[in-house]
Amino acid sequence: MKVMIVAGEASGDLHAANLLAALRRRSPELRAFGVGGERLRTQGLECFARVEDLSVMGLAEVFRDLPRLWHLARRVRRQGIAAQPDVAVLVDSPDFNLPLAKHLHRAGIPVVVFVSPQLWAWRRGRVRQIRQHVRRVLCILPFEVEFYRVHGVDAAYVGHPLLDELAPVTSAPPSREVGTVALLPGSRWHEVRSLLPVMLEACQVVAKEVPALRVRVIAAPGLDRASLAEQIGDRGKLFELVGADRHRALAACHAALVASGTATLECAILGVPMAVCYRLHPASFALAKMLVHVPHVSLVNLVAGEGIVPELVQRDFTVSRAADALRKLLGGSGEAQRLGLASVSRRLGAPGASDRAAAAVLDVVSARASAQSAS
Repeated sequence: MKVMIVAGEASGDLHAANLLAALRRRSPELRAFGVGGERLRTQGLECFARVEDLSVMGLAEVFRDLPRLWHLARRVRRQGIAAQPDVAVLVDSPDFNLPLAKHLHRAGIPVVVFVSPQLWAWRRGRVRQIRQHVRRVLCILPFEVEFYRVHGVDAAYVGHPLLDELAPVTSAPPSREVGTVALLPGSRWHEVRSLLPVMLEACQVVAKEVPALRVRVIAAPGLDRASLAEQIGDRGKLFELVGADRHRALAACHAALVASGTATLECAILGVPMAVCYRLHPASFALAKMLVHVPHVSLVNLVAGEGIVPELVQRDFTVSRAADALRKLLGGSGEAQRLGLASVSRRLGAPGASDRAAAAVLDVVSARASAQSAS
């Protein structure tokens, strides 16, 4: 069997590598090729291009690199069609992958999207492209399936890959350390620079009232720890920078201040009460308000369908409000929130997302083979 896999960013590379490993367990002789990063290459992906070739940050850089990206997309398309895979699995990165899906579909290659682009939040018009060119969408958030059903797209919820990643911790959770707070300021430097100073100052305010307070700054994968330590500066023994075994260190915390994003689901699965922090440049925020249509900014509240965790958004993200949120989380509201987080974790389901995704991909391959035999 031949499988084309295209992952255009680091998180997609991780999810796609786990999927490829699950496919190989079922079909050891499988040949895989496409676009990936280090993790996919470790799993034996033959690379037409690397994730790093697609990574462009900033509007000016995108315009500057448009000719190179266009040629890269054309080369990946041509090589993929020439290899005639039994199925193409496109992971997230809709700006690169949805145009590719159109060409693969026209060449008779069934396309599966793994990790749905967040069409339910913005640019919903792109769902027409998916309906026309994609055989099946494998969702990692449970509410996404209904969105696609309404739009006439075959979609299935396979579970969130985080459940597999966190299983070693959730199966043997550490003891909770009362009075220990986690700070998760994001996975990109522009987030860290915007959020971390306010988080640190809020903790210093609370530490004056709670002398036993201890704070762990949890470093996201890929962030340079030396640069993070520089951001923390000389603030005494209150702060500890954590890089290794980050999930176990987080699970032991009493409460957390968390950048909006996947880290909020990490806290939910690990049962760590949190306040979610989100701040953009004012012009970017004004534009986002016009384009993005969701009732909450955090994935936890979106999965829950209600506001179970406080959201400190834009002007509400201040030192005094962050400190007040921490006080409440260290008190009774944190314990109450744990019940809501347990409900979110149950909605996400059980570990095994990669295995279920692999089974769904093989179903598409089997359906194609049956259709060809019948014709």
